[in-house]
Amino acid sequence: MELDKKMYPAPFWVVLLLLLGVTAGCDNMDGSAVKSGTTGKVESRAFNAPETTYLGQQALAIAADHGGDSGFLLLDRGWEALSWRVALIDAAEKSIDAQYFLWKDDAAGKIMMQRLLAAADRGVRIRVLIDDSMTESDPEYLALFGAYPNIEVRLYKPFGPRHKSWVIRGLDYVTHLRVLDRRMHNKLFVVDGSVTIIGGRNIGSEYFEYPGPFVFRSRDLLALGPVVGNAGEYFDEYWNSDWTTPIEDVVSSVPTLAETRAKKGPLDEFAADPASYPPGFHDQPKEIKAEMARLGEDLLWGKAKILVDAVPEKDGKPQARAESDNTGVTLGRLTDGSTGEILIQSAYLILLDEGFVAIDRATARGVNIKLSTNSMAANNHLSAFVGYRKQRQQLLETGAELYEMRPDVKSERVLFTAAQLEQYQTSFGLHAKTMVFDRKFTFVGSFNLDPRSVNLNTEMGLLVESETLANAVAESIENDIAAGNSWQVIMKDDGKVEWVTVENGVITAETETEPMISAAQRIEADALAVVPDDAEL
Repeated sequence: MELDKKMYPAPFWVVLLLLLGVTAGCDNMDGSAVKSGTTGKVESRAFNAPETTYLGQQALAIAADHGGDSGFLLLDRGWEALSWRVALIDAAEKSIDAQYFLWKDDAAGKIMMQRLLAAADRGVRIRVLIDDSMTESDPEYLALFGAYPNIEVRLYKPFGPRHKSWVIRGLDYVTHLRVLDRRMHNKLFVVDGSVTIIGGRNIGSEYFEYPGPFVFRSRDLLALGPVVGNAGEYFDEYWNSDWTTPIEDVVSSVPTLAETRAKKGPLDEFAADPASYPPGFHDQPKEIKAEMARLGEDLLWGKAKILVDAVPEKDGKPQARAESDNTGVTLGRLTDGSTGEILIQSAYLILLDEGFVAIDRATARGVNIKLSTNSMAANNHLSAFVGYRKQRQQLLETGAELYEMRPDVKSERVLFTAAQLEQYQTSFGLHAKTMVFDRKFTFVGSFNLDPRSVNLNTEMGLLVESETLANAVAESIENDIAAGNSWQVIMKDDGKVEWVTVENGVITAETETEPMISAAQRIEADALAVVPDDAEL
């Protein structure tokens, strides 16, 4: 789809980017990779002999009797999503590839880093690719990755190599705004070419439901079987593209190996403390052999493919295979082909004109559409909410049902003690990007139903044809929109919008103003409403 030509004024983004600092280092295990402290970039490829590893052998054995189908485990809870990542890292023998939009310097980020450093000590080759748009890690934290043996870190679209001044970097950004504003929003985790985790979670504590001021409701799929075969290839397309730069080419200095090993000690101590993990993590400790033995009983099977956007062209040079999927286009086709029901869960919900046309067409042919997104009180990006608010009445006029997640969502609060909720004054928000079509096709990935995901970001996800998985995910979404977890937004006969809690078909509460927000938040939202363009949201 053609890139939307409308943008925020450049100074807004220049100021934002000038506030961000990025650093790290690089080292790898074989001759095909860059050594720490060097410059330049050497192409490398994903590990392609999974059958030589324990995970690969187990995955092949589990999938053997399923007629070419792939198996999927729904990772609905944060502790489970983190514990599976940790267990797979601990079981890795050859390779780990990780591609994320954000990797934070917090509890979850430290746990993941500590496990990767331990894997590197065992000789596992590790490649980490992070978008540079909103990197929130401090210099010492990221440098710990790159200066370690067997680990290589690259930034996607790094904003300004180290030899450029801030002024030149700012000018570069303004000059190339339409290109540099495109973010790599992909979320991919592949271990030994055998098992992958794809979904909506970045690496940060709020995505794994740690106690804190803000907690996200998100969703991933763990997958094994034939669908995993292309995962490494898709990682390589980004990893080797002209958009990526070895981290040592961006920073001014890289720690020595002695310095990084000295810093690893505190990380080991942190990872050994049960308090460093989210609630529930230690309730069901994962021993990989026992987990793999019973995984076959838990997996839901179906035909699947990975949807991944093509790497954008750079200087007129194509960066990816012609057959790469446009995630938004594929999901649009599924919408047009649905005949009974569509469930859409999107943290940020802002439709382009063609989106309204597709929903109108679907409801006109009798498709029941339920849209789940954040309320104003649950949204972590108020500007995105304002874009959605402008369209809310039009969304209701399509005939779709509309639900907004509460900041006190009941099914999330039960994960924490009353003392934790009081200590952090916790608010909850939706971060899942999930769609179910006719209880047959399921999409779980990074794609929000908004202009940024359609026109600006690169996105990816798993598209699975499986009634059992579709019903499991649909049940999860239905729980998220149930009474106590979300409000249903309706339009009254007089055209006013109303928030209601519906239980057993009965309205038990209602309000005609944005619920659970302050007067100051209303004023801020009204001020943001004057922003002339929604394409950045």
